[in-house]
Amino acid sequence: RNLCSGSVRQLDASITAKRHVKFVAFNLVSAEGADDKVLASANGRLSFLESIGFEAVQRMPVTAANVVDAVADYEKRIADYEIPSDGLVLTYEDVNYGASLGRTAKSPRHSIAFKWADETAETTLREIEWSASRTGLINPVAIFDPVELEGTTVSRASVHNISIVKELKLGIGDRVTVYKANMIIPQIAENLTKSGNLSIPAKCPVCGAPTEIRALNEAESLYCTNPECAAKQIKTFSQFVSRDALNVDGLSEMTLEKLIDMGFIKEFDDLFHLDRYREKIVNMEGFGEKSYANLIDSVKTSSNTTLPRFLFGLGITGIGVANAKVLAKAFDHDIDKIRKATAEELSEVEGIGDIMASDITSYFADAENNRKIDAVLADLTIEVPVNTSEQNLAGLTFVITGSLNNFENRNALKAIIEERGGKVAGSVSAKTTALINNDAASNSSKNKTAKSLGVNIITEDEFINTYLKE
Repeated sequence: RNLCSGSVRQLDASITAKRHVKFVAFNLVSAEGADDKVLASANGRLSFLESIGFEAVQRMPVTAANVVDAVADYEKRIADYEIPSDGLVLTYEDVNYGASLGRTAKSPRHSIAFKWADETAETTLREIEWSASRTGLINPVAIFDPVELEGTTVSRASVHNISIVKELKLGIGDRVTVYKANMIIPQIAENLTKSGNLSIPAKCPVCGAPTEIRALNEAESLYCTNPECAAKQIKTFSQFVSRDALNVDGLSEMTLEKLIDMGFIKEFDDLFHLDRYREKIVNMEGFGEKSYANLIDSVKTSSNTTLPRFLFGLGITGIGVANAKVLAKAFDHDIDKIRKATAEELSEVEGIGDIMASDITSYFADAENNRKIDAVLADLTIEVPVNTSEQNLAGLTFVITGSLNNFENRNALKAIIEERGGKVAGSVSAKTTALINNDAASNSSKNKTAKSLGVNIITEDEFINTYLKE
């Protein structure tokens, strides 16, 4: 799943094409000109997709009389399927009837999804690897004798924190049972022998500095106390150059580690002055003239960026991609306004709570952080959205469904709405300003919900004429 997700998110479509990702449809959202009888049937919708060339998910019609046997049959056969499956969905064949049932706060009433029981295996714990992160957190990772789970060989699993280590009473040589949560993430289910002989390291495994145990949200975690720990540096720079931050293509964590070890990168702005070490980099293992030239070109390209990308890249606690966008918009894409903002001003921004506001003010109150920011800003060009001042959609919430005619895709329309201060939600609610749908007469669940709540349904052209034209 990780490979597929990473492949389809590639910025270079040719790379995606080389990965040979196969698409399997599991639902039909809308189809212009399709027979209403076809669209009224859950199986009919998938059969329609197959008739026009799509591969659709495997399915089986069932009744109350045979559904239990059908589920049991699937559970036996699922291990031999080409595509791994972590469960089944039971849904009504009559789409309109299913839609009429409405939904709970969390899910629609027309379907039930459930997972298979996790497959477990017994093995011997051989080691706990202590892995340091950019925040100083040192995560315990269990290393055990390899076992087969869900078709793959597993030999390690995160233990997450010190509290779980203590709760499981882990010790080297213990017999443990392991499983894959949701058939993906290896976890320790149970410690059968509970020796409890594992010692918590007093020194950081990377830099050798003293460690300390800190309690957060009732969980104890281990931290390195050295602010200059190499592990922190590698992870910090890794986030700074990541795709959602400055997006420096080709600068892997392994390459960063080499550059940091050689002393070429100590602070953010050093990335933009690697030409000082041209001869040494060219002669590094795995490098050459071409690799060096590509790296310098990527760094140069990344110097033109946006404030949300820059904020996310700084690695401020709690600031993810979405929060970075919210912050930038709230403070007119002006980094100095954010740096000077009080905790009270920050907490007034939607999505920024008191704890996050405190983390942000603490970060910018640090003179050393500000010095590093000033240094790297001298090498960056921060692009400011042209329409920042035109916030005519502020306070409005839209939902987009169906195909579009004037925009390349829904994300393109979403970007326009957000640029003008509006929001795009995934489902219709009483707070929705309008549902944008070029097929206002369709029987889609979003249309039905909008009508039942009295939410205005408008076409793409109506949206443009009402909200975008001056």
